[in-house]
This record gives sequence, C-alpha cells and structure tokens, in this order.
Amino acid sequence: MTTPGMIPIGVLAKRSGVLAETIRYYETEGLLRKPERSLGGYRLYDASDVERLSFIRQARDLGFKLDAVRRLLGLADRKANTCDEVRELAIAHLAEVRTKLADLRRMERVLSDLVRSCAGTTVPECQLLQALAAPRTKAALPTTVRRTGVGPAKSPTSIRGARSRHRIK
Repeated sequence: MTTPGMIPIGVLAKRSGVLAETIRYYETEGLLRKPERSLGGYRLYDASDVERLSFIRQARDLGFKLDAVRRLLGLADRKANTCDEVRELAIAHLAEVRTKLADLRRMERVLSDLVRSCAGTTVPECQLLQALAAPRTKAALPTTVRRTGVGPAKSPTSIRGARSRHRIK
C-alpha cells in the first residue's frame, strides 16, 4: 500500500528522465532528502521531490558540478536571500564553460588541420598519426598547424590535458 500522492522511485525516474541509480546517488550525496518508505520498504517520493530532482537535472544539464548544485539548492531553499551568491556561482561556472569552449575550439582547429594534412598520403607519412604517436614532451604538430595560430603550445600533449580537464565529474 502506498501513501496517497506518493510515487515509487521507478515512476520518479520515468517522470524525470533520471535513472533510479542516479536518484539513489543524489540521496547519498544529500541532494535529495531520504525518502519515506512503503510497508514493503520501497522508496516513496512526493511532488517536492519531483521538483527538486528537476532542479538538479537542469543544473547538471547546464554543466554545474554536484558541489555547485548543492550550493544552488541551499540558496534556493533560503527564499529571503538576494540572488547575489547565485549570480557569483553562475558567473564562475560561465567562466569555466568559456574556458572549455576555447579549449574545444583549439582542439577543433588542430584536428581539422591534421585531418587536412592526412589526405592522400601513405600511412607512414600521415601527419595525424605522427602527431598522435609523438612523445608527450615533443611539439609534434606539423608546421601547417603552427601557422594557424594554434602553435606548439597546443600540441597533442596540451590537447590531452584540455580533454582530461573536461571530463564529467
């Protein structure tokens, strides 16, 4: 028997598009409250949980990390405050997004140039393969790539660094 207005985790997952496993993880992380339980021990959620999960999902879709989502939720719960802290958090996140975009643009330019340099050559002459196989400490980019303004500072080594900085956490 379920409490009226309460929904089990499977229904919450379907309504929100968030996996049940992720919902349980958010509970563990303190982003969602510990739910009530049915007589059979199943988790039960109400409309406020649906709204909170929607908030979390949209913040995550915008790329906010869990710590930032936690802070945003805390700020949202304190209705009397101004949104200055929210704005500061969003400005900091926007700066991170812009850094990621700049790194992605550099990666795109380098990869695009390497793809162009690869056309019509044999595998041993392929500059893309040479750049990927080059030791990490060596500036392995061909001169054509350097002329684009990307330069050796954004060699495959630095691109690897940019790629690792932008993994989802």
